[in-house]
Amino acid sequence: MRVRKNASEITDDTLLWYSRAVEAMKKKDITDPTSWWYQGAIHGYGLDKSANLALGESWSQFSIWQQAQGFPPPNSLVHSQFWQQCQHGTWYFLPWHRMYLQFFEAIVAKTVIELGGPENWTLPYWNYCDANNPALNDDQQLQALNLPTEFGTKQPTPDFTGLWMEERAQYTLSSKQDASCEAALALEHFTTVQPSQSFGGVKTGFSHDSGTFGKLENNPHNLIHVDIGGAMGDPNTAALDPIFWLHHANIDRLWQSWIDQGRENTSDSSWLDQAFDFHDAKANPVSVKVKDVLSTEALGYTYSENYPDVKSHDGNKVSALISLEGNEMFDTIAATTKSFSLSSKSTSAKLEFLPEKQQVAKVSALATLTTQRSSQVIIALDNITGSGVVGPVNVFVKTFASSERVFVGKIGLFGLTQASTASVRHAGTGLNVELDATEALEQLRKQSGWKIEDLRIEIEPNRELGEANVIVGRVSIKAEV
Repeated sequence: MRVRKNASEITDDTLLWYSRAVEAMKKKDITDPTSWWYQGAIHGYGLDKSANLALGESWSQFSIWQQAQGFPPPNSLVHSQFWQQCQHGTWYFLPWHRMYLQFFEAIVAKTVIELGGPENWTLPYWNYCDANNPALNDDQQLQALNLPTEFGTKQPTPDFTGLWMEERAQYTLSSKQDASCEAALALEHFTTVQPSQSFGGVKTGFSHDSGTFGKLENNPHNLIHVDIGGAMGDPNTAALDPIFWLHHANIDRLWQSWIDQGRENTSDSSWLDQAFDFHDAKANPVSVKVKDVLSTEALGYTYSENYPDVKSHDGNKVSALISLEGNEMFDTIAATTKSFSLSSKSTSAKLEFLPEKQQVAKVSALATLTTQRSSQVIIALDNITGSGVVGPVNVFVKTFASSERVFVGKIGLFGLTQASTASVRHAGTGLNVELDATEALEQLRKQSGWKIEDLRIEIEPNRELGEANVIVGRVSIKAEV
């Protein structure tokens, strides 16, 4: 059984051989399924020449892809069933990426052997979740926000040049919040009608261009992508950054950790029977169904135990799961009525509240401190369109009567350009994200003179937008019925 280990705890030459394999795979033609370029294009491929991957840089999708051996590839390959297949904004997000990792790992392992390396090479993972590990001291937590040292900074690390990429904007995550894994792991259901309550995403068909994000996909997955930025911030170039694979190994580990808590995947046959196409280590085409990748051990690997792993005892469920699909009901109580653009500074969303008689949700429960259990409140940002790589976006709530604002959460606009571009498969209506605002509302309710009708929402990117642009179609507040 192969064991995928935390990159920061590796003491052997795993990363050295990874670096060498990357360099060898880059020398292969882009039409070779075992080449670095072909593997990257499976996730996404684009030739936009706009310099919008990082502020002040001239990088573009085109400038990155033109480095490939054999560029440009034939159109028949670009539009085949093998390229541009990544699943985002969907309940296929986790199983598709597990398949992707499995075949990539096998190709790298075969390359390592061909280079004279060990026969048991295994893909490691980057455990940025340790940034919130209470068992670590402050320095150790901050260290977890850094890319493993082998991946370099402004310059490559000697002997590990294959792991460095010029088109990588950041080498340290901007905050512990971007690396937070706990909220997603606390969810009970793999999929529900409410995205913020769905660990694995909402039910969709084939979804290459992002739409509505589940909890784990938004945070930490999307936030890590856009926080690193550069090539990693764009689905059409992300898999060409060697750190991509360690990031996704950690996401795959979190799925396994969630299952180990006693949770269960959906049993919906339309999820289980969905098939995707790849190539194996010998470049042979293969088709794999979701139901074939639900056990890491059946696939021949496991993960080293690491934060935030929590094992259920004696096989018991962490909590009673009345319905694996969930049955939460929410009512919209306020929303914006016009779209608005984000700037690099804070933007306030002007809300209009429904008349109380038209509201199903118990707004009175939101406005008082006497209720035993707070009604759950969700802030939804819908039809977010635009272009470019945008850093993590902060969402706050406040009232007109106070200058103090309360942090709600962050959204990662990974795939913004693609989701905003109409295609045969996608309407180009943008991204949709939900944040649980229950705790933030609890804090606001403690302020003197608090009134729910005075609530306002502020949205603020944590980095300059630069060449990027963002339009928010609608912001709404939904309360539990």
